Amino acid sequence: MEPIEHRIGDIHVEESGSGMPVLLIHGNSGDLHDFAGVLPRLSSRYRVLAMDCRGYGRSARGHGPLSLARMAADAATVIRTLSPDRPVAVVGFSDGANIAMLLVARHPELVSALVLNSGNIAVNGMRFWLRSRLRLLDAILRSVIKRAPAFGREHEILRLMLDQPGIDSADLAGIRVPTLVLAGSRDIIRPAHTHMIHRLVAGSQLRIVRGAPHTMIKSHATIVGPILTAFLDEEVPARGA
Repeated sequence: MEPIEHRIGDIHVEESGSGMPVLLIHGNSGDLHDFAGVLPRLSSRYRVLAMDCRGYGRSARGHGPLSLARMAADAATVIRTLSPDRPVAVVGFSDGANIAMLLVARHPELVSALVLNSGNIAVNGMRFWLRSRLRLLDAILRSVIKRAPAFGREHEILRLMLDQPGIDSADLAGIRVPTLVLAGSRDIIRPAHTHMIHRLVAGSQLRIVRGAPHTMIKSHATIVGPILTAFLDEEVPARGA
């Protein structure tokens, strides 16, 4: 069955399935199709709302600064519009996990559960080699943009990874919903950083998928899908969401 498409301001959302609402938020340079591998399993059990973040996929960039905080505000609007009477479980991947953390910190009443797949609350949460490459690319793009302004979009998206996400330890300590912290053993997020997020979110679960990379939501969908549904089936009904 084809998904139901929604346009909420600048934001494109695709809805599939029925039941408990689950919002999917993709990562940097991606779109809602990042979840294509796990979507059939999720939509067979839940009402899935997959959004293209502002400036990605079929969502418009709009005017003003592009930031994770603005994307979290967009996610809040999507929830209030499409699930006005019920909080949603939020599955965020990479920058999507960062957006999910900002969302629950600012609008806790909208969220029933969290899956934080490879998120980071600080730039140094990424491995050193990646930070070095991103900073080199940042310098190159700054130079190129002077001659070719069209590269401004690539630079803007890159800066989302190099600027601090705007999340601190107090935000994590304030999370009061069931939370799964998920990462791959070959992730670009430092293991110590993932473990720190797990420790700061009281009562959270931690799952590290052996041999999996940062993009395991796509490359290891047959493993990740059951992990997601096991967590959501067990935790959300138990809390009356």
